[in-house]
Amino acid sequence: MGVEDLRDYISTSYNIMLPYKVNLDKVGLESADKAYGGYLDAYSFFETTFEDWIRAFKDLVLSKMGKEYFPIYRMADGEYRFAMGRRYNWHKKPLYREVIAVTAEKLHLKNPNKWQTSWGESYPPKKVKALRAQLIKNIAYISKKGMLACYYNTNGLHAFEEYNKTLLPFFTKHRITFNKSNYIPFHFVCSILVKEGWQDFIVDRHILIVTGSDADSEYKINSTLTKMGAKTVSFMRISKTASMEEELNLKPYKDAKLDIAFVAAGIGSANILRQLEPLQTVTLDIGGFMNCFVDHTQSQHGGVFKFPK
Repeated sequence: MGVEDLRDYISTSYNIMLPYKVNLDKVGLESADKAYGGYLDAYSFFETTFEDWIRAFKDLVLSKMGKEYFPIYRMADGEYRFAMGRRYNWHKKPLYREVIAVTAEKLHLKNPNKWQTSWGESYPPKKVKALRAQLIKNIAYISKKGMLACYYNTNGLHAFEEYNKTLLPFFTKHRITFNKSNYIPFHFVCSILVKEGWQDFIVDRHILIVTGSDADSEYKINSTLTKMGAKTVSFMRISKTASMEEELNLKPYKDAKLDIAFVAAGIGSANILRQLEPLQTVTLDIGGFMNCFVDHTQSQHGGVFKFPK
């Protein structure tokens, strides 16, 4: 084990923050610093710049497209809360509401296993324990096969910073691989789809869309991506409300030559990404950015991510 590997191991084995931060102001088409209350700085294992880090990520993804299974799973507040439970965010206003809400779950005055996400997923409490265990297994698997795009930063809004100190110990406890080779900031996934160079992932590409779609949204997504230059656009419909329980039928795609799969399935994206392994290509969890393909006037994350120019 080299010095850098040892440092990575120590950082992820104890309640220690990573040693470096990288400013992400230029991660989207508008100032991320402005959208996030003055600054958005991602934790990093190594000293680097945003430009160098995003370029390396983009090159890596391009090298895998159409060649091998490479899942990229985004993790933020929903994933953290489902896997680790709710944490106090001492910056929330009014603070008393945060304290009451979190304490009620911790004391089981409110059932912490009663779940309905902003994405639309809904799971009965009796299933949550098993689904949580499966989610953690899927994250561990993805961490060894691909990358984890984690919301692991400090920002002027203090959004979801309550998980910063528990993320690394959680990964270590569950043997989830987390190092300089498989971690990228949460915002990088959308960045490569909106910043200059987005064409590399769309133009002349065979694209698979995996989400809780219907005929109307599929028509709009297909129209958008075709106008952007995609060669073919295929769809795999999944549940809009229970993607963590979805079992995919890959038979129709057995002989498909796909360059990339865009997945939008909420917390359940880990379940979907893992099952897409037989397709042997990049499977990218793009989350709510899928809405920008449905309606290119929409934007995500305070306007930072929107339809590329």
